Amino acid sequence: MQHLDLKSMLGASLFSVIMWLLSRSFYRLALHPLAGVPGPKLAAVTTFYAAFYDIFYPAQYVFKIKSLHKIYGPIIRVSPHEVHVNDVEFLDQIYNPPSRRRNKYLPNLKGLPLDASMGAAKNWEIHRSRREAVNPFFGHARVLNTEASLRAKMQDFCRAIEGFVGSDVVLNLSDLYFALALDIVQKYSFGQDQDVIGDLEEANRLRNNLSSLLRGTKFNLYFGWLLGVLGLLPKSMSASLIPPGVMDLINFRKNIRQNLEAVFADEENKRRGEVDSVFYDLKDNPDLSSDERGIDRLEDEGSLLIMAGTESTAKSMQIAHFYLLAHPPVMRKLRDELSKAGNPTALKDLEQLPYLSAVILEANRLSFGLTGRNTRVAPEPEILRYKQHVLPPGTAISMTTLCVHTNKDIFPDPWKFNPDRFLGRDGLARRKYMMSMGRGTYKCIGINLANAEMCMAIAAIACYEMELFETDEDDVKFQYDYHVAHPKLDTKGVRVKVHSRL
Repeated sequence: MQHLDLKSMLGASLFSVIMWLLSRSFYRLALHPLAGVPGPKLAAVTTFYAAFYDIFYPAQYVFKIKSLHKIYGPIIRVSPHEVHVNDVEFLDQIYNPPSRRRNKYLPNLKGLPLDASMGAAKNWEIHRSRREAVNPFFGHARVLNTEASLRAKMQDFCRAIEGFVGSDVVLNLSDLYFALALDIVQKYSFGQDQDVIGDLEEANRLRNNLSSLLRGTKFNLYFGWLLGVLGLLPKSMSASLIPPGVMDLINFRKNIRQNLEAVFADEENKRRGEVDSVFYDLKDNPDLSSDERGIDRLEDEGSLLIMAGTESTAKSMQIAHFYLLAHPPVMRKLRDELSKAGNPTALKDLEQLPYLSAVILEANRLSFGLTGRNTRVAPEPEILRYKQHVLPPGTAISMTTLCVHTNKDIFPDPWKFNPDRFLGRDGLARRKYMMSMGRGTYKCIGINLANAEMCMAIAAIACYEMELFETDEDDVKFQYDYHVAHPKLDTKGVRVKVHSRL
């Protein structure tokens, strides 16, 4: 009798679950406010449609979305509560509407669980207050004031290259640029230079660790709740079950925590160094609440700042360098411009060179910045409209840099590296469609620092004659969306032999 009762209970429970799933599916397909938006039915019913293309393919959903637009038109439903628009003229309505606010869509931020960071602020007001606290460090004038420090690091950068001149030993540019970007943002943040550029083997290890961390973002995005379950298990059991990317994130955060602990312990600011640093200022900022300037929140902020300031900038620099070597006419044009300008080294002079700026813009375009669905939410009472579609308050709406940066109407032959597209009047008009550094109030806070690094580094490498070694376009081309663009998964990076200094 008890066996029958248990069997009946299980049957009733299963029936209830099935009915709940069916009723929810019916609601999402027929009654949901987004029911009239075209797109795959499975995407409207469940996020597992997106998970399938991101987990099992893997990291291909942004590419799938682009192909879906060819079938369904410029607006599609990509998950039960989110639409994606492929229309560059709608960019500002999503990201930079005049006199209106936008929030981020929190479910799409789970890939990088840095909930207390500026980038993951739950609404625009919190984001604004956190950004205002950091803004003074990243203004153009402040970056110019740190030029001496940047130039010293560029000397280390050139010294590292000099060690390979004429040696026939292979130099991994991916490691070199990673080390350069990490050293700069580390000093800018914590006041101390790690000098990773002096140990390229260590740079390779750290670069691969961060790459592994980013490859774990898709698991976190869809199955991050499993980490909470694993956290309930004894460490001896859970350690072997945690995916490698998650362990890399844990270790990365430990390093950030150690840096912050050193900053907080330095009550007399003896470690601060000659350059003002972000977290020395934040820990003592009277305009922030004790929670906002506490070490736990700043651990998230520091993790995001170091990660973004290293990976994105290094990626753009290595892309620029690859294409300069792969297309000698482009390199010749850059060298001619530098030569005619007197081979300037001052940042303010480099920033005025149009072709150098165009090379940087084109490298940024093909680095794609944040590659996932860059989602925004219009808070109540605003109602968004796209053509005949009414999008109620709270609707998540996105565009991807893949769709914008490969739009053939804006960027003809979009996968070709062509800095000329950013020159002249038409080139200036194209710049408004760039999304690699974000857009609107959420745009990359470090854009001026990143641009300074790229100006100085690319001008410096033009002085060397190099040859690509066992490297092709697949080593830099966007093929996987792991929060940022990833090339082929077995890439060893951009590798060269350095023949001479010009």
